[in-house]
Amino acid sequence: MREDAPPLKGFFFGLASPCFTMIKAVLPEGAKSVTPRHYLICFTHKEDVMKVAIIGTGVMGRGWITQCAMTGNEVHCYDSNPETLEGTVAYCGGLATKAAKKLRIDDPEYAAKATERIHVHQDREAFVEAAKGCDVFLEVIFEDLDLKCRVLADYLPGLPENVIFWSNTSSLDIDVMGEAGGRPDRSIVTHGMNPVPLMPGVEVVPGAKTSPQTVEFTRTALLEMQKAPFLAPNIPGFWVNRLLVPQMLDAVRLLEQGKIQVEDGDVGLLTSLGHPQGTFKLHDFVTTPTMLRVALEMYQASNDPRMYPPLILMRMVRNGEHGAVSGKGFYDWSDPRNPKARDLSGYVVGGADHMIRAIGA
Repeated sequence: MREDAPPLKGFFFGLASPCFTMIKAVLPEGAKSVTPRHYLICFTHKEDVMKVAIIGTGVMGRGWITQCAMTGNEVHCYDSNPETLEGTVAYCGGLATKAAKKLRIDDPEYAAKATERIHVHQDREAFVEAAKGCDVFLEVIFEDLDLKCRVLADYLPGLPENVIFWSNTSSLDIDVMGEAGGRPDRSIVTHGMNPVPLMPGVEVVPGAKTSPQTVEFTRTALLEMQKAPFLAPNIPGFWVNRLLVPQMLDAVRLLEQGKIQVEDGDVGLLTSLGHPQGTFKLHDFVTTPTMLRVALEMYQASNDPRMYPPLILMRMVRNGEHGAVSGKGFYDWSDPRNPKARDLSGYVVGGADHMIRAIGA
C-alpha cells in the first residue's frame, strides 16, 4: 500500500463501541462484562499466545498481520517483495499508535510491543522453519485457484499435521485447496472483510472434509482476535460476495451504459440505504484487478451471467486505474483525504458496434 494511500474513514478504533457490541453478542457469557478497551488490552497481553504464519503481505495480508499482532499473537510473515514486508511493520506500528490514542492506553511502548510480535522473513526457508512451530498457516495471496494450489502443495506437506490451514479466499473452493495441501480435514476458509482491522465479520467456510475440531478451533481463535465469525456455504462467492459482487457489477454496468454517474450512484446508496460508502468507492478500495479476478472466478464456477465482469473493469485494469492504491479508479485519489468522483463518460459503451470499437480502445 502506498504511504499516501487514503485514510480509512471511521477506522476500527473510532468505531470501537459499535463494533464491540456486535462481537460481544457472540462472546461466551464470562467475557461479556469487559469493555472494548479492556478487551483489546486483555488479548494484547494474553498469556496463551497463538502463532500464525502468513504468506502474502498485500492489502489483505497486512490487515491480517496487524489484527493478529494487535491482539497479542505472534506473527511470522513472508512475501517475495522485501519493500512490501518492511511496509507491513510500519503499517502495523501506525495502527497500534492510533489504537493507543483512541482508547487512551497510557503505554508509550504500545506500538513497539505490537510490532515486536511481527517476524518478517526475507528468506523462504526461514519462513518455512518458523511455520513449523505455528498453530495456523494463513494464505493471503492472489485470487487465483491454480496459484493457491501450487503454493499450498509446496508449503503445507512440510508442516506438522497439527498446523491448521486458513485461506482468506473470497470465493474459491476450499475442498480443492484442502486436497492440494494434503490436509482437507484441517483446511478452512477465514475470509476477512477489507479492511480487516475495521470490519469484524469473518466468513468461516468449512469444506466437505473439514473436521468439527477445525471449525471449533477456528471460531474460538477468531473470537479471541476480536472478530465476529459466521458460517457460510462453500459455494462460489460464499455468502457475502454471492450477494455483493452481482450488485457491484450491476452498478458498473449501469455506469458503462451511461445510466448513472459515479457521484450520483454513491450518494444514492449513502443517503438512502445507509451504506458507509458507495459501491464505486468500495470498488476503489477492493481494487479493480481484484474485482475482475473475483468476478471471473465466480462466473467460471457458476455460469451466472450477472457474474461476468463488465468491459469497463477490463479497460480500467489495462489502463492502470486500479483504485485507491494506484491513485485513480472510479475516484481520483490525488488528495487521499478528499477523493473526487471521476467523469468516466469516455468509458460509456452503447450498442454492439460501439462495444466492438471499445474493445480495441
